[in-house]
Amino acid sequence: MINRFLIALSFLTVLPLKAEKINEKNIAGSVIFFPFVGLLEGAVSVLLIKGLNYIFSSAVISIILLLFLFSLRGIFHIDGVSDTFDALFYRETGQKEKDIQRRLEIMKDSTVGVAGVVVSVFDILCRFVFFKELIEINQFMTLIFIFTFSRWSVIPLMYYGKPAKNTGLGAIFIGKINKGQFILSSSLPSFLLIYFTLKIFIFLPLVVFILCILLIILKKFFQTKFNGITGDHLGATVEITEIVFILCFLLSVRWLSY
Repeated sequence: MINRFLIALSFLTVLPLKAEKINEKNIAGSVIFFPFVGLLEGAVSVLLIKGLNYIFSSAVISIILLLFLFSLRGIFHIDGVSDTFDALFYRETGQKEKDIQRRLEIMKDSTVGVAGVVVSVFDILCRFVFFKELIEINQFMTLIFIFTFSRWSVIPLMYYGKPAKNTGLGAIFIGKINKGQFILSSSLPSFLLIYFTLKIFIFLPLVVFILCILLIILKKFFQTKFNGITGDHLGATVEITEIVFILCFLLSVRWLSY
């Protein structure tokens, strides 16, 4: 179990960890620890914010938090967003199979298109503004749940989805997750949902419900446009989920304050 946790950490972060028996079975089995990786990210982020709150403004802390996350995660997720939207902005020919194949080819291309650059910049700007807002209204503790949920968000896509291709990291996970792994991976997010609902925000389940609908939409959309799901789509899902989650949370808090 510890080895699979190390595999999850090494897969989701850039930490130079040495895991043993790295094979497809253990890599797929490591998904039960994905939410725990998110929990650690959230906990360290909260500690970072608390430590810097007495020194810097919310804007500076937000920048430092962004740098911390990029240093920890690398560019895996934002690269997924960039590649996904580059492919989505491909001008269709009307021939479904040809268009799907072309989108997959665009995602494999090492060059970044205009759509990818624009979406990546928008992603970073949203994170900066939303982190800043969470800090200013003293709701940054929710980052623990947000990061835990975002790491879990890819698991329903792995469980219910199908791979768009037979190669790549996505093919190791997608369609290879069993029911037991899906249930186990959901235990931590479920516990934190109850805890944060009682302690911080009573309408948090509503926000989670909206995010679950979003995951259903993303799965169907990816399978329609790409005939399945790739590793890039999983990375994009983490980014999209976090941004939409914080936005919905902030809207709910503002609505309740009026």
